[in-house]
Amino acid sequence: MAQALIALGSNLGDRAAMLDRAVELLRDTGGLAVLRVSRWYETDAVGGPDGQGPYLNGAALVDTSLDPFALMRALQEIETELGRIRAERWGPRTIDLDLLMYDSLRLEARELTIPHRRMTERRFVLAPATEIAPDMRHPTSGCSVRELLMRLEQRPLVIATVAELQTLVRAERLAGKRIGLVPTMGALHEGHLSLVDAARRECSFTVATIFVNPTQFGPNEDYARYPRTLEQDLALLAARGVDLVFAPQREEMYRPGHATTLTVEGVTTRWEGEFRPGHFAGLATIVLKLFNAALPDVAFFGQKDYQQSVVIRRMIVDLDLPIEIRLCPTVRDADGLALSSRNRYLSADERRRGLSLSQCLRRAAELYRAGQRDADQIAAAMISILSAAPVEIDYAAIVHPDTLELTSVVRPGSVALVAAGVGTTRLLDNQIFE
Repeated sequence: MAQALIALGSNLGDRAAMLDRAVELLRDTGGLAVLRVSRWYETDAVGGPDGQGPYLNGAALVDTSLDPFALMRALQEIETELGRIRAERWGPRTIDLDLLMYDSLRLEARELTIPHRRMTERRFVLAPATEIAPDMRHPTSGCSVRELLMRLEQRPLVIATVAELQTLVRAERLAGKRIGLVPTMGALHEGHLSLVDAARRECSFTVATIFVNPTQFGPNEDYARYPRTLEQDLALLAARGVDLVFAPQREEMYRPGHATTLTVEGVTTRWEGEFRPGHFAGLATIVLKLFNAALPDVAFFGQKDYQQSVVIRRMIVDLDLPIEIRLCPTVRDADGLALSSRNRYLSADERRRGLSLSQCLRRAAELYRAGQRDADQIAAAMISILSAAPVEIDYAAIVHPDTLELTSVVRPGSVALVAAGVGTTRLLDNQIFE
């Protein structure tokens, strides 16, 4: 038995009834079993005379014992029974049945070419085919049907398994590409996209990951309601020229029996480590898994989550990972609020109060530029602004850039860290003193 992919189309008469009848006749054909049928998609006519009405198009996946020539003859017999007249090339028709693919066969004959010559150029073929056979591989290009559709729509290739990601990235590396990685949890905004831009400037092949990692959320945190906007994210990444998106399911990253967690000591103890127990163990574990899956030369992270970047740098040094880390500037809205996927949770009043985080950091920078070097004095000024907002202050402190220990004297490179709760949302921000 072979699997074959068949395209169906009609733009004359009762189009839906004609397509339904064609499927019935396929089911009645000896040596053929219909496995799946797509929805019907309406599209404008492509080629042929002007004035044609729109088509309904679909696809069917079949198992067949017929050889490709016999299968094509069976399709033509169905067309004849349904009144197909071949009077004009690409003209209007009651029914059109095309054999797109037949297993991995490549065939060039006078009466039949497999795979169909134009299927990779036609969205009205690839969209329904992707619905029913997304992983069926085009024998000439080697791409899956889903990949062909995304290429046609100029969308990034999306894959969901570690094995496939490693295979594709190794091929790009063998071709001399420098691999850039942008790990995200989706719900993308301009902050994430600035990391993509940085990766594309520095690297010749850019991988973005979208995975809401359950192990870095505490029991009372927002894992269940964390925004998941995959289709929107893919459109944004396509516009920025990402080459590949890795969007695995939870079971792919944490298989049954998963029992290994990475702990980074020291830099995870205070600040976020104190307020989110277990967060950094989950973060370090998933980042290491993504590094092993994507095999990047360079990984790009945002400054907004400063402690996260320190933890990842420590992990890379301690485990001798051959990966460079780029820390990219925090991107802010016009009012100064650091961009975050969680900002969408804020009411208008909560957003106004949340601006106190960026305001207290600006005040810290002003004091530093004016000559103030006493860390306690600067921290006290920050706390005063946060208290007046008011917000629920978790911490506001000046720390060493590498150890994250409190410092008494502010020096170039010192970092002001701030975290606070606003309503049910927790916000982070920071300022590196130049």
